[in-house]
Amino acid sequence: MQPMFETLLKLMKEPVRPERGVKTDHSILLVYPPERELDFREQLVDNCFPAFEAQGTGFDPLDLIGFMFRGLSKDAVESLREEEFDDYRWMLQGLSRRVEASLHARLEELAAQHPGGNVIIHGTVALYPLVRFGEVLRGLRDLPARIALAFPGEERGGKLHFMNQPDGGNYLAVKLFWQDGR
Repeated sequence: MQPMFETLLKLMKEPVRPERGVKTDHSILLVYPPERELDFREQLVDNCFPAFEAQGTGFDPLDLIGFMFRGLSKDAVESLREEEFDDYRWMLQGLSRRVEASLHARLEELAAQHPGGNVIIHGTVALYPLVRFGEVLRGLRDLPARIALAFPGEERGGKLHFMNQPDGGNYLAVKLFWQDGR
């Protein structure tokens, strides 16, 4: 199994400790090259998820493929469609804010259902370029759950790049990197 996932399995066994001297957000970034998306998803879903279940580690998977369409109401889509003709850039910014807010609400809901649990978010490429995940995680620091986030990108010069675009800096997250050749 990919060393990234072995480390993730160990981290997910540890209890979430909300009362620490240093404020952390309990998030884990699973950083891997974007061209390895299919390999990552296959190992996560086919190997890692069953390993979690076998060891009794509770987790909630959140696949973001199709999330944008499930997370927006018909009225919101109609409003965005109308804005598209007035100002396309404004429409994209509005869509981005709505999708980020919807994702934030969904993660709060999952954390409330299983306090001290684990949420594994994958399929994040489906929300590119609308969502800046560093900003999403920053808004979730007080959640009573651990968030593991698939992050197809890299770290360059201390800054995270999601799909080769700067994504802000959520430096309180633990970063696990894909390792080839093992």
